[in-house]
Amino acid sequence: MGDISSPPSNTFDFIVVGAGPAGILAATCLANSRKHPSVLLVEAGGENGALEARIDANRWLHRMIPDSNWKYMTEPQQSLNNRLIEYDRGKGLGGGSSINFACWTVPPKDDFDEIARRTGNPEWEWSQAQVRFKRIESYHADPSQLPDGASKYLRPLETDHGKDGPIKIGFPVIWEKSVTTEYDAWVAAGYEANPDHNSGNPLGVSIIASTAFRGERSTAADALVHAPGNLHILTDAEVARVNFNGKTATGITTIGGRDYYATKEVILSAGTLDTPRILMHSGIGPAAQLTKFNIPVLYDNPAIGQHMKDHHHAILSYLGAPHTSIRREYFQSKEAQEAAMKQWQTNRTGPLAEIACTLGIVYAKIPSIYTSSEFANLSANIQNYLSQPTVPSFEVIFNATTVMFDMDPNSKPAKNAFVFLLNEQSEGCVLLQSTDPATPLKFDPKFLSHPFDKRVVIEATREVLRVANSPEYAKDTIGELNTPKSTSDEDILEFWRENTASTWHMTGTVRMGQEGQEGGSGVDKDFKVHGVGHLRVADMSVVPLLVNAHTQTVAYLTGLMAGDTIVKEYGLDE
Repeated sequence: MGDISSPPSNTFDFIVVGAGPAGILAATCLANSRKHPSVLLVEAGGENGALEARIDANRWLHRMIPDSNWKYMTEPQQSLNNRLIEYDRGKGLGGGSSINFACWTVPPKDDFDEIARRTGNPEWEWSQAQVRFKRIESYHADPSQLPDGASKYLRPLETDHGKDGPIKIGFPVIWEKSVTTEYDAWVAAGYEANPDHNSGNPLGVSIIASTAFRGERSTAADALVHAPGNLHILTDAEVARVNFNGKTATGITTIGGRDYYATKEVILSAGTLDTPRILMHSGIGPAAQLTKFNIPVLYDNPAIGQHMKDHHHAILSYLGAPHTSIRREYFQSKEAQEAAMKQWQTNRTGPLAEIACTLGIVYAKIPSIYTSSEFANLSANIQNYLSQPTVPSFEVIFNATTVMFDMDPNSKPAKNAFVFLLNEQSEGCVLLQSTDPATPLKFDPKFLSHPFDKRVVIEATREVLRVANSPEYAKDTIGELNTPKSTSDEDILEFWRENTASTWHMTGTVRMGQEGQEGGSGVDKDFKVHGVGHLRVADMSVVPLLVNAHTQTVAYLTGLMAGDTIVKEYGLDE
């Protein structure tokens, strides 16, 4: 791993702020270039070194580790009965990849081509993105390491995936029978089998690839294992602001008052919720907000903190027949759990490498959405994008677990359908609320505030209810645990108002685009912050489209793209 002791000096060629997927990929890309510039990677959290935080089956619990999660909350959501929503953000080396649910889902090729169109940067196109994903992945789907019969469900092409990247992508050696049973039920209900959802076309029913291999979670910190000595890592150092000489970035100041200097550039990779905070406290953002809190305005940009979008989901839960799962018996037995822990610690096998580690996923289009008045009221550009052949209408994950129904020792066996709203048109924001740079911003995603989003959740939920009532699915259920009262529009919407949770895919608060474009933007196509010099942003805040996938894939890609861009511009590989 790079030098994680005290930095040898306070001056470096490059400073990267934030050690999540984007920041680590950007930092390692720079440090591994031929000219070996000195790079300081600054992380607000700790090392995240606990082995227990790597247990695959506990991926549903890692977000509850106090030192690994900032545990933010949204403002009251008016369209969700004024509920406050948990807004998790990863803390420590690995960032969100240390506490997410480990789904490795690459967006459809039409998403990447749309981002390229919006930004004017052809490096976003699918043909370029797939090449970079191969550099990120160490993809494991060897038939010899999968259960008998797995090829019926999983047949990725070797040419579509990388072998030597730092992030391990894989599938459990043993699958719960429940995942293939539900997969077969979706196929029987009319959905096509998709042997690889990461091929550029996710539509259909698939087995999800995970950032896990042989029972152990793989996080962005894995990219630091072989980092060179010119990469220095500073942990437990939250950044207060970027410092400038005129309008040229010269370094950073931490919350503790320490200064570090960059002779070339500062790259912010603190994420969609925190990069805008650092920018605003550095004097870059909406002038009205900055002056309200007595922050000198360096560059007035009203777009900073705006245009935030985020996936959210609701879970439909059914009472499964006793034979459908071993989870109830496992979670009711302390002896079984203790034995499982010993087995995992010994050789990374057993229940902690199996239970809820193999998930199914459905991406689908719903014709009724495209004939709705809500669709007709969208702009022509949005309609055209949503109509592209690989862009889905909604997503479902099955065979996942819930703490409420599966992990409670007194619970009954559950079959859960996580239903995700895609292509959100509701747009939120993050806002200053203090002169103190350590105080988080206000987070207001404005969930379910757009009519189109309401139409999508209604139609998607009806479709999931149709499948749940189909003979193949219903034969293994004996009741309902948490579902809408009926299939009416209002009952479905009320179910979502009361059950919606964030999927923690916040995007777009410093979006990429051209100065002067409608609605504004935060960075140009080369990740450079508008109005200042030697400062870039490389994280999900710059991505101008909420992609149809779980966003860690795009966070990794964004960091690598930014790194490549800087390496080329400075001739670091010449």
